[in-house]
Amino acid sequence: MTSAAKRDLRHAARSRRREIARLLDEEARARASAAITEAVLRLVPGPGRVAVYESLPDEPPTGPLVEALLAAGHEVVVPVVLDDFSLEWRYAVPGTSGDHATVRRPSHGGPALEEMDPQGWLGTDTLATCRLVVTPGLSVDRHGTRLGQGGGCYDRALVHRAPSTPVVTLLHEGEQSETDLPADEHDVPVDGYVTTTGRVVRVR
Repeated sequence: MTSAAKRDLRHAARSRRREIARLLDEEARARASAAITEAVLRLVPGPGRVAVYESLPDEPPTGPLVEALLAAGHEVVVPVVLDDFSLEWRYAVPGTSGDHATVRRPSHGGPALEEMDPQGWLGTDTLATCRLVVTPGLSVDRHGTRLGQGGGCYDRALVHRAPSTPVVTLLHEGEQSETDLPADEHDVPVDGYVTTTGRVVRVR
């Protein structure tokens, strides 16, 4: 029952996100990037390692956020989705995380895993060393239940993070859920979300 409910919710959320992204011109995307960057920088507890994803075109943009975190002296790691949908991690490199960075998510249009060099990968338990984790997601409710894309990548990765490490999801303004989202036993809740207007909502 939960899986069917999630499937329907994902379908509706993806359609809504495509429509939101379609209406965003270059200026609006730049404002969203700046708002997200300013908000997330305030959330970083202190110097250290931060996990951020590389955004797809219809997602809240993360390129400027990655660059700003690096410029502020933080170590930034970004995910690589493996064939079994677990997450490996690699260092973000200054100057390579623009608004339309090549996304290392083979299942979502990134390069195939065999085209990538795993020598610099940091391990699937890398979130254990992070001070803040920024995740993608289609929606978040008042309890921190996150609606992801369905692969379970982040639910598996988040079990490695330290209990004190905050986890936030980036959403377009309006994507937050006013009703409770269905949750499976393996779902890991997040601590809050940040919207493209710079709004920070703590739910846990």
